[in-house]
Amino acid sequence: MKRPALIVCITAIVLLCAAIVVMFLLPEGQPEPEPTHTPPVSSATTGELINKAQDDVDSISFTPKEGFDYSISFNQTSNEFTLDSASAVFPGQQLALHTVFHHAITLSGLTKVAEDADDSQLAVFGFNEPTMGIMLKLTDGSSVMLELGAVQAAGQGRYAREQNSREVFLLSELQSFLLTMDMENLYDLSFFPAREFPDIIEAVSSINNILIETKDEVIELHRRTAAEIDNAAFGSSEFRILRPSAAEGNDSEIRSVVLESVVLIRPDSIESLRPADLSVYGLDAPVRLTVSMDNWSGTLLIGGRSADSGGRYVMIDGYDAVLLDAFGDYSFINASYSQLRTPMMWMYNITDVASVTFVLDGVTRVLSFEHSLEDESLQGWLDDKELSETNARRLFMAALLINQNGETDAIIPENAVPDYTVRIFKGDIRGPDGTLELYSINDSQYLIVLNGENTGLFTTRMALQQQVLNRFEIIDAGGDIPV
Repeated sequence: MKRPALIVCITAIVLLCAAIVVMFLLPEGQPEPEPTHTPPVSSATTGELINKAQDDVDSISFTPKEGFDYSISFNQTSNEFTLDSASAVFPGQQLALHTVFHHAITLSGLTKVAEDADDSQLAVFGFNEPTMGIMLKLTDGSSVMLELGAVQAAGQGRYAREQNSREVFLLSELQSFLLTMDMENLYDLSFFPAREFPDIIEAVSSINNILIETKDEVIELHRRTAAEIDNAAFGSSEFRILRPSAAEGNDSEIRSVVLESVVLIRPDSIESLRPADLSVYGLDAPVRLTVSMDNWSGTLLIGGRSADSGGRYVMIDGYDAVLLDAFGDYSFINASYSQLRTPMMWMYNITDVASVTFVLDGVTRVLSFEHSLEDESLQGWLDDKELSETNARRLFMAALLINQNGETDAIIPENAVPDYTVRIFKGDIRGPDGTLELYSINDSQYLIVLNGENTGLFTTRMALQQQVLNRFEIIDAGGDIPV
C-alpha cells in the first residue's frame, strides 16, 4: 500500500474511535453535540471529587430535581444516623443511611472526563439542570456543594462535579444509584425492633404483653414477671391470658403461633403515602396488634391481602402510610382463645386451699384441709370424716383435672342448673376463691363457666367427673381412691 493511502486509513480509524468514545460518554437522551463542543475525555485519568472521614462531616443534605429534600445527620456521640425531612414519613434505616452517607463523602478514584469543560460541554454533561445537589456540612463549620448531572449515554454511570467547577468526573452505577435514590428507599419500615436482638430467641423473650383485637374477639397475653412467677401456683404457665377470660397460657402455642411471627414482621414497601381511602386496603376496620416490651410499645394495624402479590396490607400506628408485607405470617390473627390457653381450666396449690365444695347430681360434699408448712404434712376431712393424706390429695386433684377441649357458641338456658359444680375456698390465704360449673350442651359436651363467666369453652371429660361419686363411696367405705 502506498504511504499516502496508509496515512488516510490511520486518520479515518482514529476519528472513528474518537467518535465512539464521545458517543458512549454522552448523557442519555441528549442530542449529539457539535464536534467543536465535544468534551475532552481521558478514561485513563482518575481523580478525587471528595474524600472526607465520617467524623469530619456533620450532615449531608440532598436536593433532588424531583422529589423531597432530605438530609442525613451523623451523631458522633451516639454513633447513629438520622433522616431529617419535612416530608419524611418514617425514620431512617441505619444501614441504608450509613451506606449513602459513606458513599457521599468518599468519591475518589473516579474517571475524570473533563479537566476544564466549557459552558456548552457542562450542558452536555447535564449541569444546566443538575439531577441532585449534595451539600456536605463539615464539623469545622465549612461546607462543600456537589452536583450530579446526567446519566452517561452508555448508561455506565453519572457525571458529577463540585459546584461551579469545570472539572467533571464519572460516578459508577452503584454510586449514582445510592446518591440519587428516592428518600422512601431510606425509610425504616420495620414494626418490631428486632434489629436490637442478636437472634429470634432473645427477641421473643423480650416481649412482655401482646394484645390482638379483632372484630370478634380480644385476646391479651401477659408474660409473668419474676415476682409473679414466685407467687404463682405450682405448674403455672409463663404466659397468662388476661382477656377474653383469665387463664393460664399454652406457652408452646403462644410462642410458635404468635410471638415468633410477630418478631419477624418486616413490611417490604410503601403502598400508599397518606391514603385517602383505607377501605381499599381493608384497613378501615383493621385487626390491631399491640406489642409491649420494657422500653418500647407499638401498634400495627392489619388489613386485607393484595390481589396481585397476596401480601398483607398493614399500617404502623402513628404513620400515615399503607405498607405491603409480602412474606409475613399473619395467621396469629386467627388464633383462638382455646388454642392459646392451657387445656387445664384452673391451677391451685393444695397448700393455698382451705376447702373444696363438690356439688354433683344434687349431692354436696366438702373437702377441708389443715396444712403444716414446717413438715409439709397435710390433714384432710371429707365433711367431718378425717381422710388419709393420699385420699385428701387425690380428691383435691379430681377437682382440678377438668380440661377444656375447644370452643362453643352454646349459651346457658334460662334457669338452668349446672350438672357439676366445684368451689375452691382459700379462706384467709392470699388470692381469690374460685368456682367452676359445667352445663350439659349435648350428650358428650359440657359448657364451662369459670368464676361466673361463660368462657366459650367446652369439656368432654364429664365421665371422669362422674367418677367422683364413686370415689366418695370408696372413701365412705374406708378404702383408698385409686390413682
